[in-house]
Amino acid sequence: MNKASATYPAALLLIFVALALTPAVGANPAVVDGSGGIKLATWDFSTPGDYNATGVALAPGNAMLALTPRWTNDTSDAEFLASEDSATNVSVNSGLRLVNQARSLIQDGTFNQTTGPWTYTNGSTGQVLSARDPGGSARLWHLTPRVQFDSMDNVFGTHPWTSVSNGKSTSTLSQSTFRTEGSGSLRDDVTIGQQGGGNWVGAIRDDPVTWNWSAYNRLGVWINVNATGLAASILVYNLGGQNWVSWIPQSLSPGWRRYIFDISPSFGTNNQIDQVEVGFLGSLGKYTARVDDLVLFNYTAFDETASVTQTFMKPDPTNGSPGTLSLQFDVSATPSVNVVSYLKVSVGGFAWSESPVAAGARTLSIDASGDPALQGTGSFNLTFSLELIRIGTQEASMSAWIDNITLIAREYHGGSFTGIPIDAGSTALWRATDVQSQSNPPATSVAAETRTGNSPLPGDSSWTPWQTLAGSQIASPPNRFLQWRLSLGTDGAGTPVVTRLSVRAETYALAGVLRTAPFLPGEALLAWVSLHVTDTRPLGTSILYEVSVDGGATWAQAADGQDLSGLTASPIVIRATMSTGNTSVSPTIRSLTLGYRPSAWPAFLSPWTALLVLGLAVAGYVGWKRFPWRSSPDDLFLIGLDGRLLMHTTARPTGEMDDDILAGMLTAITMFVRDAFKEEHEELKRFEFGNRNVAVERGQHVYLAAIYPGGLPVDATRSLNDFISDLGERYGEMLAYWYYVDDLPGLREMMTQFAGRGRYRRGDWRRAWRMPRRRPDLRSWGGIPDNPPTGGPASSRFEGERAEAPLVSIKRP
Repeated sequence: MNKASATYPAALLLIFVALALTPAVGANPAVVDGSGGIKLATWDFSTPGDYNATGVALAPGNAMLALTPRWTNDTSDAEFLASEDSATNVSVNSGLRLVNQARSLIQDGTFNQTTGPWTYTNGSTGQVLSARDPGGSARLWHLTPRVQFDSMDNVFGTHPWTSVSNGKSTSTLSQSTFRTEGSGSLRDDVTIGQQGGGNWVGAIRDDPVTWNWSAYNRLGVWINVNATGLAASILVYNLGGQNWVSWIPQSLSPGWRRYIFDISPSFGTNNQIDQVEVGFLGSLGKYTARVDDLVLFNYTAFDETASVTQTFMKPDPTNGSPGTLSLQFDVSATPSVNVVSYLKVSVGGFAWSESPVAAGARTLSIDASGDPALQGTGSFNLTFSLELIRIGTQEASMSAWIDNITLIAREYHGGSFTGIPIDAGSTALWRATDVQSQSNPPATSVAAETRTGNSPLPGDSSWTPWQTLAGSQIASPPNRFLQWRLSLGTDGAGTPVVTRLSVRAETYALAGVLRTAPFLPGEALLAWVSLHVTDTRPLGTSILYEVSVDGGATWAQAADGQDLSGLTASPIVIRATMSTGNTSVSPTIRSLTLGYRPSAWPAFLSPWTALLVLGLAVAGYVGWKRFPWRSSPDDLFLIGLDGRLLMHTTARPTGEMDDDILAGMLTAITMFVRDAFKEEHEELKRFEFGNRNVAVERGQHVYLAAIYPGGLPVDATRSLNDFISDLGERYGEMLAYWYYVDDLPGLREMMTQFAGRGRYRRGDWRRAWRMPRRRPDLRSWGGIPDNPPTGGPASSRFEGERAEAPLVSIKRP
């Protein structure tokens, strides 16, 4: 019997046990022993699959009418508008939000008032000016004082020019149309006949009256010459002073160029200028010079600022969020000519500037929300200023106009939004309100309230007072209608935004039926006894109980404590019909208990008794296979492959064993081995020897033969195989090459162990506890040598005796 087959009975036993202990799957309730031999089967709804329920919801220890949930959702602007009953300071704009009460903090931002709240301040020397423009704006500017002294369009007209010369130089004047502006210019054909300071020519203008040039200190002249080598200067005849600087010559370059001459008086003033002369001097030669557009202007270096300012009040705080305080204004500017320009804005602790100021008209928006000073309340100044720095030598100009100024402070006030009543269709349990909002407590907040009633018009006597939510749970009592109200709070600087509002209501079914699966005890039933129920029935609800023992064909009404002894002992079904007249309440069944009386016979013919008998039978079979009855061998022969005896162990009395019997046994075994083991790896061979059975097994170097009285044990094959395997493991090649029995230490003990126990298992020689108790009837000795020495014994007759000569000759390979 191999190892696999030995495990089949044990596996079979486990299967039977598992099947016997597996609880039955079905509608069976929990069964416990009651008093007086009665058993109680209880249904507590722990396993909803054991029931057939229509309109009934089941939970452990609880059976109620089923609830139907209903959600009312407002998630879009259209839905909020459709749900609106009233609103205060709340608008619908991408959700519910507070109305922005924003207003400008600046008065007369359009400068329409001739005498308004603005203060205009010029630069320290008056070079940069500030004033209200008549067109309705604030103007900040600089414009160099200038006047055109002569356009040279008519040089021989009302204010004629005449030629002057000195030395050997000559000047011939004429009207020219070659010009830079206007319609003409003065042409002077110049001949320099001799070099030196006394040789100069030019053109002079001498009006009958003097000119007042006190407002000017520069004269700009456009001059065109056809060649290099010529220089120009301005000679001013001043009756009130002297102007030497302008007479300093400036070299002329071909083409039109503008030349600026300093006409500041060296002493005196410029209020009595009598004549002005444009003179030329230079290298010998002839030249053509043209003069055009003589302009007087004032050149004064400056760096100063003009401004316009308004003081305003900020009554409410802002929180610094972007966009809560925004400044906006229009600015229009001319190009910055010979000045560096800076446009600046300051309000509170906030400042903004731009340089150079871009020419043209535009609208600027500046967010001043982040300035901590401006987040509070109080009095503040808003100032627009223009700083100009004079550069260059010619006229300077730049103007900026400021208009349409607004400083918007976003401002909110708390508000509310009330929805129209929600109709559940019948009295409902109002469970929860889910409000999704963007808020930043404590700056902004959203609070929800509800009230309920039984009229579509809120406010009558059926309506309850407003109640706040407990978290998201509605505290208002059950009624048909519910109205909600949202209160949006703010610190004035921001608004919460409500993007979703959902209201959940539940109503109980008007009626429902609960039915158990057919129940019949697993033991023999003698009779049904009674029905007991545990339930609650609020006002307006009812429960009708019925039982059936014919599969539901007929039903008998039952009540708590109902006597069922008159029913036949057949599978029983319990049915409960639940109903309510108020969809906000439901009857509740906690449990159903059925009492029955079992038959007495199952106690004696229990399936457990049969299972115990089966288990004992299987265990006996497994024990018989595992530890079978066996007889010990009378003789064990260990024989070399060449047919010579190596070891013999016997349990027979000495009187029954002599050399003839031993020789006969060896001869029979040797002949059997020679005939039976002609091929390698054949299975165990058996034969009968008189009234005994012989089992022979072959190893790599030896045969092992066991002689049993009567039949062979069932595990004889395994015992011989395990013994030969242990010999090979323990001695190896020593079994082929040995001289004496003692050269194989422990061999006698192994033979004795096998013969004494009647069985052998792998590794038994290592287990001392498996050695049998010492048996004097067991004897072992070695075989007969090939050529024993003269006078020596043929064999050892006693256990432990050592032969005087080798028992088997060594055969070298």
